Amino acid sequence: MSRFLLALCLAVFAIACRAADRPYIVANSGAAEEDEEQVWAVENWVRQAGHQKSFTIAPEYAFSPDNSLQAEFRRVLDRDRGNGHEIEIEFKHLFNRIAREGWGWGVVLALDMERPEGGPWTHAATSLSLPLTLQLDEASKSLLHLNLGVAKPKEERRVFTGVIAAEREVWRRTSLFAEAARDREGRLLHAGVRHWIKRERLALDIAWQRVRSDELRGSGIVLGLAWYDL
Repeated sequence: MSRFLLALCLAVFAIACRAADRPYIVANSGAAEEDEEQVWAVENWVRQAGHQKSFTIAPEYAFSPDNSLQAEFRRVLDRDRGNGHEIEIEFKHLFNRIAREGWGWGVVLALDMERPEGGPWTHAATSLSLPLTLQLDEASKSLLHLNLGVAKPKEERRVFTGVIAAEREVWRRTSLFAEAARDREGRLLHAGVRHWIKRERLALDIAWQRVRSDELRGSGIVLGLAWYDL
């Protein structure tokens, strides 16, 4: 699996990309994209919180301005619960254009798979969410994101989820962002800075997170790197 992830990473990096999502962990499926047809994106981030570290590669393909498919390949290192791999396949459909109407909304369907170290792949959860994005200020590129959803973990009751996030450009090529997510099992706080190394092409994210859940409690850093195409 590690060789597969490395090969995928190198292959995707070689493609001209456009990152369609936002610099978030949970609210990364926003309704603020204006993608062209048949374009790629790739986002990568390293997370550390408490005793757990993870590395994620997330390529995305936009079939049209309204429909896209994203896959997240994640390697988790946890000294208490053991290491493993996770995969999330996510399909998103947008119902309108935020650039034209000042707001946008859509629907996201996601399928999660997981494999503990040395074990088989198993179905972890299926989820459905409704992202809503509001353009607060065009000049400063201020956006507010709301995601409401429901997830059905394997052999457990349904879990209702809620996320609120915001971003604002504070100076040239640099934006501040923050998000807060909560469900029955825990909560997440995440905030940081996104800097465009090259506007609309390459972005660097530096952030802090605080996680409180049944599986993990701790704080740490999040480092992200995203490739964008014009």
